[in-house]
Formats: sequence, structure tokens, C-alpha cells
Amino acid sequence: MTDLFNKWGNFFFHTRNYLFPAFILTLLFIWPPVALTDAASCFVMSAGLLMVALGQLFRITTIGLDYIVRGGRNRRIYAEDLVTGGLFSHCRNPLYVGNLLIAIGYLFVAGNWGSIIVGSLSFLAIYRLIVHSEETFLGEKFGQAYTDFCNDVPRWIPNLSGFSDTVKGYQFDWPAVAVKDGGTIFMSVMVPVGLIAWKLNLTNQLGNYQTVLLIITVIMTCAFLTMRFFKKSGRLKSMR
Repeated sequence: MTDLFNKWGNFFFHTRNYLFPAFILTLLFIWPPVALTDAASCFVMSAGLLMVALGQLFRITTIGLDYIVRGGRNRRIYAEDLVTGGLFSHCRNPLYVGNLLIAIGYLFVAGNWGSIIVGSLSFLAIYRLIVHSEETFLGEKFGQAYTDFCNDVPRWIPNLSGFSDTVKGYQFDWPAVAVKDGGTIFMSVMVPVGLIAWKLNLTNQLGNYQTVLLIITVIMTCAFLTMRFFKKSGRLKSMR
């Protein structure tokens, strides 16, 4: 059973950048966004926006303090070093926690309980499989050091005790955030903007907010393209 879990975990890890957006689009096709018709639907949307913002904050903090360099090799999980500093000293999987909050947050913004329930359970299961595969790999590669790390640091729910001391020990690497997470930040704004426009259009209210949504779109697009230009030209580099 462990080998099967590892196999699926590696599969989802390898395909996550393509499979997850396709999965979200499929959920939105089956269970489209719902209109903002009452206080309850507004509350669900607001909860989703908060989740997306919190998830992106997790990612920005993780990358800005002590980014983990982990990627695939031969279609499997691979890591050169065991990173235990920065936000990793408070949560073993802060990037995945951020990803979960963002993905599930999108579904809450859409507001259809079918996609919220099915999508949330699916993403939780998928990321648990990915983490299972990573833990197996890291345990085999780093041995007792990784066991001690697991004993000291929670897998999912961050222990923020001493977080202020952690932050003081680092120079926050804003260029690294822009280079490594600029695309995610862009999508974390634009996906909710698109979903909100969809929801407003269902009640013929889009015209009332169209200017604001367009301004946000233009600002984010210009910022993203500027970041890409400086990244490609080599002028924007991590401080580490």
C-alpha cells in the first residue's frame, strides 16, 4: 500500500502544474459560480478571498525567508538539501499549506457547494499523497535528521511560537519572491477577479464594478509583465 501511495504521490507531484488548473476548471464547469444574492453568498465569497490571501501570504513568507529548492528527477520527488529554517521551522509543508488555501479559496469565491465539497476533499487527499511520497523520500535520504525534524515541526498546522525571532534572523528576499512566485501572485489576484466578474454578471451587476475590476486587471498585468522583463533580462535576482 505504501508503494501505491508513493506512486500516486509522485504522479501528482510531477503533474501538479498542469493537472490542478485543469481540475479546477473542470469543477467550475460542472458546478459553475453562483450569483451574489444574499448575505450568505457574500460571506462564502469573502471567506474564499481571505483563504486565497492567507495562502499567498504563506507562500511569500516561505520564499522570502528560506526557500526550499525541491523538484522532480526521473519523474520522482527529489531534494538536494533538508531545509529546516525560515517558515519550515514552524511547518514542514508551508508551500503546500499555501497552495491548499489558494486552491480551495478559489472554490469558495465561486461559491458553489458542489465544487467546494468535491474540490476540497480531492485537494486534501492529493496533497496528502504528495506529502506521503516526499516524507518517504526525505526519510530515506536524510535519516535521523529528518526524523528529528518531523518530531519537532508539525506537518500541516503551523506552530508560530517564536516566529518573530525567526523573521529577525533573515533578510527578507523580495527579489526571490518576485522571481519565484510572481506568476502565482498574479493568478491569486486574477482568478478571483474573473470569478467575481462572472458572479456579478449573473445578476446584471457587472457594469457597476467593471471599472474597478479593469483597473485591478491592468495594474496586475503591468506589474507581472514588468517582473517578467526584469527576470528575463537578468536584472532581478535572488539575494541568496
